[in-house]
Amino acid sequence: MTIKALLDTGNCLYEPLTGKPVCLVEYGRLKTCLKNGTVIPGIRAIPYHSIGKKHGVLLGVTVDKLIFQNQGRKYEQSGCIVGIYKGKLSQSGEFSAIVHPDILKK
Repeated sequence: MTIKALLDTGNCLYEPLTGKPVCLVEYGRLKTCLKNGTVIPGIRAIPYHSIGKKHGVLLGVTVDKLIFQNQGRKYEQSGCIVGIYKGKLSQSGEFSAIVHPDILKK
């Protein structure tokens, strides 16, 4: 699956048990990959706070591999955490995911 994403240098979300950075993806883009009624390995609750939301919780999954392209360079990470966002990340629909900047440092 290919998804256009925004590299967000303000994204400071880490999964608390592993300390891994969390990328966000809209549920609407992932629902074909997530099967209703099945147990998803690696699912976790990720606490967060943001403007207007002091005590939020996102569902997250550990994915086998993410491949990113940024400014002509290719980055590949395994065991990444993807937070499932139920709303729209971009009002204009320009992107459907937010990439944590630390993902590109490895």
